[in-house]
Amino acid sequence: MELQGKWVSQALSGKVTLPSQEKMLKDTKQHYQHMEEFGIPKHHTHRLHPYEFEYLDWLAAQVGVAPLEKSLKQIYEQLFKIIASPKLENFREWDVDQWIQTSL
Repeated sequence: MELQGKWVSQALSGKVTLPSQEKMLKDTKQHYQHMEEFGIPKHHTHRLHPYEFEYLDWLAAQVGVAPLEKSLKQIYEQLFKIIASPKLENFREWDVDQWIQTSL
């Protein structure tokens, strides 16, 4: 969210320029077509997975900061796998410190 805030502030100040309206509309149509082809419901329009790191790295490049560190991406991926697992009801038994160590 910090990168998004930086990007918005730079876009509003003119440091980052938006694509043309035509380009944005074309990209939006392509996105919806991709979702439809893969059977993804429209209410998942803002879902980033599995492209969240590509998006964050793009944002970082746009605002002139370093991309997300590989170790943080690995921690996120590990946590996402666990949270998405059917064993979610056992969350109190999770060993988060172990996940972090195995991700580093």
